Amino acid sequence: MRQRRKRRRTSLYLVMLLVGIFLSTLVVQGVTLRANCKKLAAQQTQLEEKKKSLTKEKEAIEEKQAYMQTDEYVEEIAREKLGLLYNNEIIFKAQE
Repeated sequence: MRQRRKRRRTSLYLVMLLVGIFLSTLVVQGVTLRANCKKLAAQQTQLEEKKKSLTKEKEAIEEKQAYMQTDEYVEEIAREKLGLLYNNEIIFKAQE
């Protein structure tokens, strides 16, 4: 009779120990997952901001590309870089 109680008590302690280990493992995993979730949320926010800036940069490049295909741009480059003029234009330079 005593041995039976001792076995039951030992079995009960063993089951309680296993349940305790299981619960502590769940708590640790939950904390780890919550930390990972916060880290990933911050990373997502950062990537969304980077996407917005890259979208703006892309739009600026597309606008510049469209401008570069206009006659106005070609004329501007011809004047600035190549020093070309229309036939009826005169250049006045200041004396040094």
